Amino acid sequence: MHIVSILTSLTSGGAEMLVVNLNKEYAAAGHRSTVVTLADAHSVGNSAEMESVLRQRIMEEGGEYISLHLGTSRNPLNGWRKMRTLIRRLNPDVIHAHTARALLMLLAHPGNAPVVLTHHNSKLSFPVGMFKLFDRIAAAYVAISKETEALFAQHVRRPIAYIPNAASKSFSASSPRTSPSAKRQILSVGTISEQKHYDLLVDIAAVLKARVGPERMPHFNIAGNGVDLESMRALAVDRGVADHVHFLGERSDIAQLMAASDIYLNTSRYEGMPVALLEAMACGLPIVATRVAGNTELVLEGKNGLLRPLDDAEALADAILMLLDDTHLYGQCSAAAIEQSTSFSIENTCANHLALFMKIGAR
Repeated sequence: MHIVSILTSLTSGGAEMLVVNLNKEYAAAGHRSTVVTLADAHSVGNSAEMESVLRQRIMEEGGEYISLHLGTSRNPLNGWRKMRTLIRRLNPDVIHAHTARALLMLLAHPGNAPVVLTHHNSKLSFPVGMFKLFDRIAAAYVAISKETEALFAQHVRRPIAYIPNAASKSFSASSPRTSPSAKRQILSVGTISEQKHYDLLVDIAAVLKARVGPERMPHFNIAGNGVDLESMRALAVDRGVADHVHFLGERSDIAQLMAASDIYLNTSRYEGMPVALLEAMACGLPIVATRVAGNTELVLEGKNGLLRPLDDAEALADAILMLLDDTHLYGQCSAAAIEQSTSFSIENTCANHLALFMKIGAR
């Protein structure tokens, strides 16, 4: 089977890492995998260095990579023409769009390959009315979480497959952690954006500094890039926590960062099913997260982590201190995180995608 997966660009976001991970699994199972991006990373404000790393990984793991070089252009006719030419040349057996932007470019595409759409968030990035048009293009939808499944169920008539995200097998822990390290390292991973809500993280750091003082203050490390990166660094300076809140930029060594961390912190306003959180669980990191869609499906209160209300910096700071100061709870959450992560294997995610593709008529 020839599977074409379409993304906006290659970056270290959850959707992109899932596609790269699935590319490896597809190729290992004997299928041909082609990853297509609508734009080059630099043209949409993402890291060209990370794009190069991921492109190399795709090819080394048995796949192909192609960019349509569309940039930020919203000329639908140009995009449609380029996509049509590409699909005619590739002649795939199934087309999997991981961005709604690609779907309109697949209207009346040449060949008989069925189209699948995955929307990677519990919040829509397009008007609800677009689903009527999407139903004319997509043969099926993939819901990555219960929230996205419910969202699709309200608006689409095509089949919906619930296939949760998964982390790469390179994220793993040989055994649970028994206590936090003396360095007290807290890690967050994700694009610097309104969704990830890192201004809340800065507020949490300010609360903790006021409580425990600079000597016992944890260090917050944020791996991610985005247009708001410099404004977030400025905010940390303004709140007096720049010595303890480190914006690292986009990184390709996330597994190593997780191995050196003590807690994983998610401050998002909303999620789909965050791959970075799945990676953290597989590494045995106890989780502190906002109680929002996407997080609540993965974090079981008091078991593998602690959930607190969105925008409540005091409560989130309390949760961090609870894990840092209670070694029994810390060890329990680490063990449960590893156990919970086994329910989200990349092998199962790949098998479920392949089963869906066959069901909807992929050759």
